[in-house]
Amino acid sequence: MNYSMSAKLKKRTFTDTVISCILCAAAIVFSACQIISFFSTDDPQHISYAVYFFIIFAELGLLSMILVEIRKTGRPFSAGIITRLRIMAIILMAGGLMPNLSNAEESGTILSMNFDIKNLIIAFLGVIVGIISEIFVYGRDLQEDNDTIA
Repeated sequence: MNYSMSAKLKKRTFTDTVISCILCAAAIVFSACQIISFFSTDDPQHISYAVYFFIIFAELGLLSMILVEIRKTGRPFSAGIITRLRIMAIILMAGGLMPNLSNAEESGTILSMNFDIKNLIIAFLGVIVGIISEIFVYGRDLQEDNDTIA
């Protein structure tokens, strides 16, 4: 990688990292606001929203860490990035399994096990991120082979 490409990569990843950190902070603030709203209204839907915002916080935090590592090393196919992608996949799949609490009050139960299309989409996104992490494993192997040749 030549110096000008490295400078461009660092500039792009810095901007992306700043944006994802700002959104990460916003997600944790929104999660805290939903928890406060739950205690003031006793509406269980606020807990669902708080958990979803926390999932967004975790995903964006991991994404920020990936971008920082790419910015530091210039290597997108490292073991740390692959591990973070796998963690992102697990968090998304677990978030997709979270039941919807909006109908819990109507049914008279504390927890309603109603799943909707949102749950399926979130779980499916987790599967996609997991598949992408396996593609990164292949990329890491190719990068290691390329490094031994060069």
